[in-house]
Amino acid sequence: MRTTLEDILNNLEKSEALIIGDQTFLNEVISIDYLQYSIFGTITFSGMEFKGVNFSGSNFVNCVFKNCKFQDVVFQKCDFWDPIFENCQIQRCDFTKAAFQRGTFLSCDFLEARFIVSIFNDFKFIETKFKNCDLASISAKFSRVWKSNQSILIDDSLNLGNFLEVEDTSSNPSNEAS
Repeated sequence: MRTTLEDILNNLEKSEALIIGDQTFLNEVISIDYLQYSIFGTITFSGMEFKGVNFSGSNFVNCVFKNCKFQDVVFQKCDFWDPIFENCQIQRCDFTKAAFQRGTFLSCDFLEARFIVSIFNDFKFIETKFKNCDLASISAKFSRVWKSNQSILIDDSLNLGNFLEVEDTSSNPSNEAS
């Protein structure tokens, strides 16, 4: 019988930090709100849906997020080491002061996400879109942004937002009520 993330979380004491590794979790909806300062190592999350989860201060090492949905999730001050986010939808999530090392966003859509003062080191952004996102003061070193089969190397920048495919639809007349 397969262990689910929900089973593990149901057995976790509210004040206890979660430390978990070498697992695969499939097609679950997680809406628990107290996963701050957790450690996730070599985990594959596929088809998962995270709603209102607070991961503040957590570490994600060698984690793969494939076809996942994140809604109102807090990743403040999280560290991501070698993560892969593939075909994920990220809506109203907060990555303020998060650090990303050697990873990839591949075909992801970010809507109203916050990346204020986040750091990207040796990171790849491949066909990833940011709509109505707050990308203030994001720094990047040795990172690449791919758009339409062309890549841009960002050697060292304090404003990564200038290089990302950003869409601001907040002032679009077609979005306004009549």
